[in-house]
Amino acid sequence: MQKKKILLILIFIAAGLPFLYSSETFTVNFSPSSLSLNPQLGYTTAEAQIFTALYEGLVSYHPANLQPEPGMAESWTISEDGMTYTFNLRDDLQWSNGEVLTAEDIRQSWIKLLTPGKKADYASLLDPIKGARAYRTGQSGAEEIAIQAPDDKTLVVTLANRVPYFLQILCHYSFVPVHPSMDDRSNWWEASVIPVNGPYRFEKKPEEGLIKLEKNPQYWDRENVSIDHLRIQFSEDPAQLMEQFRLYEVDWIVSGWGSESIDPDRFVLHPLFATSYFYFNNQQEPWNDPRVRTGLALLLPWDQMRASEYLPSSRLVPEIPDYPQFKGIEQGDVEKGLALLAEAGYPEGEGLPDITIRVPYPDSPVLQLMKENWEKHLNTDVIIDEVPFPRYFSSLKEEEYTLGQITWIGDYADPMTFLQMWQEGSSLNDADFRSEEYNRLLEEATGDDRYEKMGEAEKLLLMTAQVMPMSHSPALNLLDLRFLDGWYPNVLDIHPFKYIRFKNDFVIPGTI
Repeated sequence: MQKKKILLILIFIAAGLPFLYSSETFTVNFSPSSLSLNPQLGYTTAEAQIFTALYEGLVSYHPANLQPEPGMAESWTISEDGMTYTFNLRDDLQWSNGEVLTAEDIRQSWIKLLTPGKKADYASLLDPIKGARAYRTGQSGAEEIAIQAPDDKTLVVTLANRVPYFLQILCHYSFVPVHPSMDDRSNWWEASVIPVNGPYRFEKKPEEGLIKLEKNPQYWDRENVSIDHLRIQFSEDPAQLMEQFRLYEVDWIVSGWGSESIDPDRFVLHPLFATSYFYFNNQQEPWNDPRVRTGLALLLPWDQMRASEYLPSSRLVPEIPDYPQFKGIEQGDVEKGLALLAEAGYPEGEGLPDITIRVPYPDSPVLQLMKENWEKHLNTDVIIDEVPFPRYFSSLKEEEYTLGQITWIGDYADPMTFLQMWQEGSSLNDADFRSEEYNRLLEEATGDDRYEKMGEAEKLLLMTAQVMPMSHSPALNLLDLRFLDGWYPNVLDIHPFKYIRFKNDFVIPGTI
């Protein structure tokens, strides 16, 4: 289809005729990464986007404002105390293989997600459900989880505490149903058939470098899915990608390269609910000592380190109306830093283990500043440990490093998406951060003063140097919105494929 499109463009250009953009196939490019086809084990932003095509939860993101929209559930009711959610499922829900999809399928999928030892990164987001955390951590059985399916079309969920953003959590791809036939598969890439419930299904068995999807005829809202085929490719060759993009062979490049040489009408830059930061790994001593972390942080020239950032920041949570914006460490203080290290038993760093900074890209002036300043003031060595993508994310679960570096994009539009991951017992707490005060503040963040409680929790992270923010990150996508509807800039950079459609009256520039 793509070769045919390019040939038609060239023919029309040669004939001096206008070319009206029309295609049954939409092509998107992601940079190569470790990709799981199992939504319960997904972690990356690429997976988050791809899963919008293949799966749908009880609720789904509105493409513009990200508010929960009816998905599998056509309606729901919330009890007066905010603790019980009753979801009413649609009558025509089916898997892509034609089997009926029931409330029990959803209940079983969530229980499977919560299975102790499953290593599902986002399982702890279901902790607000009564009995979910206890089961996930091996303290009780699955029968204690307050998820019920009284009939095929009804799912009832009871929370342990009122959580105002619970519906927003359920928009996340981890909470879509997984077909029972896939439960025991360790490698979904080897499966000949993967039943899904979203607007698209696999056209053929997926390949590592290319995934082809077609409109799912069993999807309940198939009449409102405009594009027949999705072509998802994975390439990091900038020259080739730019050539494909200029010729309209690739319609959307996620996190695009080479935007400086592209027509400004063909790329979209917008704010993102994201923060880039360094953090300490608490799995080994002495990095779990806040005096050591803070002492090391105060030895660094933060003004120089953040000077080249596009949106420099010392805050973890990006700006949100009415949310208190505490600043973290913004200036070094060598005298105070050395005093804190001495108080912790490491005068001038004597006795400290080597400081290992684990990063995916080692050639950074910021890393050199960190290394130079720590080795200048301390009797210790600093090691820059490169772990390339795609293994980088999984390596952050290991013990053998001191600091990691990551850009975290919120999973839902609430400050808790940045704070819950540091809570003790969270499946996202790779740093093994532990603080009774921090846990208490988040547990109390349920009432009218929840922003104040969360702000205090963030301040604790920042002032103990558990998290050392560098900047907030914008989103850059290469695509031409002059010929697309249904793709909207939003703070999570999530764009459900269901809503994307071509404008058939768009004339490609240069063809007239």
